[in-house]
Amino acid sequence: MLRSLKNGTLHIVQGLGVLEMVAGSHWRQQRLLILCYHGLSLRDEHEWSDLYVSPAFFRKRLETLVRRGCRVLPLNDALWMLRTGGLPPKAVVITFDDGFHDFHKLGFPMLREYGFPATVYQTTYYSDHLFPIFNLALSYVFWRARDRRLDGAAHGVPGVFDLSCCKERVRAVDAFVEFAEQRDFTPAQKDSLAARIAGELSVDYDEILRLRMLQLMTPDQVSEISSGGIDVQLQTHRHRAPVDEKLFAREISDNRQWIAARTGTPPNHFCYPNGDFREEFLPWLRAEHVASAVTSDYGIADRRCDPLRLPRLLDTVGVSDVDFDAWLAGFSSFLPHRPA
Repeated sequence: MLRSLKNGTLHIVQGLGVLEMVAGSHWRQQRLLILCYHGLSLRDEHEWSDLYVSPAFFRKRLETLVRRGCRVLPLNDALWMLRTGGLPPKAVVITFDDGFHDFHKLGFPMLREYGFPATVYQTTYYSDHLFPIFNLALSYVFWRARDRRLDGAAHGVPGVFDLSCCKERVRAVDAFVEFAEQRDFTPAQKDSLAARIAGELSVDYDEILRLRMLQLMTPDQVSEISSGGIDVQLQTHRHRAPVDEKLFAREISDNRQWIAARTGTPPNHFCYPNGDFREEFLPWLRAEHVASAVTSDYGIADRRCDPLRLPRLLDTVGVSDVDFDAWLAGFSSFLPHRPA
C-alpha cells in the first residue's frame, strides 16, 4: 500500500517536471548518489533473492543513466569532488558488493559497453576456493526444493525442515552452517555436503557448478577486471567484521594484500560486510588508513557525511522505475524508504 502510494505520488511529481527541476539544481550538484548491486542472475537467482537482479534489469538501469544524462564517476574521483565541491551535475557511482563470478560474466561486459566505471568491493577467501559459497548454496538449493521436506538427521543435523516455509529454510541453513562450523569443515567438505543435500532434494547441483553460480571471481578474473578499468576495493577477507580490533585489522590486512597482489594497487576504500556497521569500527578503519566506507543505509551523500559512513541506494526489483528516476534526481532521499 505504501509503495503504491509512493509510486503514484512520484508519477505526479514527475509529470509536473519537479524531478527534472531537482535533478538540475545546485542542491543536487552538491550530492553524490552511490548505487549498490550484489549479483546478476546466471539462471533464476533474482527470483530467489532480492540481492540479485536480472541482466535485463541491470541493462535497463544503465540505459536510464544515459537517458537521464547522469555522470557516472570512479569512486575515488567522485569522493574527492564531493569534498571539494567539484561534482558535475547528476553525479553517480556504481558499486558491486562481494565480487561474484556473475559480475565478471555479465556486469563487466555491460559496463564496458556503456563506458561506465564501477567499484567492486571484493571479499577474497572464497576466490581461492572454486566452490559456491556454502550458506548461499544451501539457501538456493532449499528454495529450489521448496515443495519438499528435508530430514536433517540423514546428514547429521537433527530436525525435519519444511522447505515450503521461508522461515524453515532459514532455520535449515543456520543449522547446517553451524553443523559444518562445529566440525571445522573445509570449503571442499562443505561443498560435498551441499551436493549431497541437493541430490537428495533432486536439485541439479552439477548445473550450479557448471554455471559457477554463487561463486566469487577467481584471482585471474579479478586481475582482468582491474586491468579493464574496474576499481577493486575492500570488503574483508572472510566476509565478516569481528568485534575485536586485532581480528578486524587482520581481515582488512588479508583482504588488502590479496587484492594488491592481483591488481598492483593497495585498496583503501571499504564496504561493511552484510551492512554490519558498529561505531567501534571507525577508529579501527582509520588506523588501517581506510579513506571511505559505504554502508547499507539508504540515502544520497553530501559534504557533511562521515566518509566512513557513506549511504547508498540498494537498487533491487523493489525499486520501481519512477523511484529510480527520483533517486537519480535526489528527490527520493526526502521520502520514506525501506530500512536497510
